[in-house]
Amino acid sequence: MGQRISGIYRLITIPSIYKGLMFSLGADNAIARYVNEALRPSPGLKMLDVGCGPANVLSYLPALDYTGIDMNEKHIAYARERHGDRGRFLVGNAAEDLKQEEATFDLINVSALLHHLADKEAISLLASLTRLLKPEGRIVTIDNVWLPRQRAAVKLINTLDSGVNIRTPEGYLGLLSGMGLEVETITWNDLLRVPYDHFVMIARKAS
Repeated sequence: MGQRISGIYRLITIPSIYKGLMFSLGADNAIARYVNEALRPSPGLKMLDVGCGPANVLSYLPALDYTGIDMNEKHIAYARERHGDRGRFLVGNAAEDLKQEEATFDLINVSALLHHLADKEAISLLASLTRLLKPEGRIVTIDNVWLPRQRAAVKLINTLDSGVNIRTPEGYLGLLSGMGLEVETITWNDLLRVPYDHFVMIARKAS
């Protein structure tokens, strides 16, 4: 796991602080745009949210069969208290703890997680998630990214991020290489109130 978790970075493991920070940066509009333009969920589908945190995205989704999984017990407890029976909330590792649900999910969301994982961990996770997809299902990821001629403020924010494995677009795409997936990409430079660049991958099993 490639992330900073000591000192001030420990604060983001506390659900109320994490949520407050995200929404001060403009997460409300950002999540809505991400849902509408990238996730594009349909009512009734079966969705897995990997590294779901406090499950903030659930408030922006239509009625569907939602499973959120995260290794942070505090985030899952917060999600259960806030969302109740709107979903299933699990403490665990999606790559290890959901093997029995092979080929059952229509949509798998991996939001702001890959840049916290080393290549080997990320590839292993994505391979496991691919096995959980239905034949017509999709995996959607979003992370901050290194870009050519990137704004200085974005470079600074990336440097300070708790995740230490921010990649170039080619680096993120390389994580999916050889998995038999067709990948569509989106780059956003204006999703938050602060200077920030996001890279989205929408992956489907090749036909």
